[in-house]
Amino acid sequence: MQIYEAGIIIGGIPIISENFINPNEKDEDLIHKCALLSCLLNFAETLISPIESFESNKYNFAFRKSEIETVNSEIIDIFVYLVLNNDVKFNKYLNKKIKPILNDILDQFKLKYYGRDFSYCTQFIQFKDIIKQILIKNKKKLGFENLGI
Repeated sequence: MQIYEAGIIIGGIPIISENFINPNEKDEDLIHKCALLSCLLNFAETLISPIESFESNKYNFAFRKSEIETVNSEIIDIFVYLVLNNDVKFNKYLNKKIKPILNDILDQFKLKYYGRDFSYCTQFIQFKDIIKQILIKNKKKLGFENLGI
């Protein structure tokens, strides 16, 4: 399997996104892509709940949804996601290997940033390193290729 992208969306806003295939992607493209992904996730949640993955001809999307408290004690949605290449092993690995990675990213993010003001995305840039560490730690287990790290 190959990971194309990993990221976190909070309240429909891309907080963190790391593109491993095209690290020089423009910020505008990233915002458009995350906005589309957020809309798809919210639409799918309305129709089919809970939903944990999408499959297309080229990509597989795996994600975890949770909630996080803001500085104002407001509870908002948080999505952690991975975009992977379309692979026949995806469904086999989803519950056993991919979800634990998403849970690990989600748990560490919530532990570190619980109760923050999420409107200032620059405060989360350092968390990209934690995502990379989690993915590197699990690289052999999933047979990830070309992580770009």
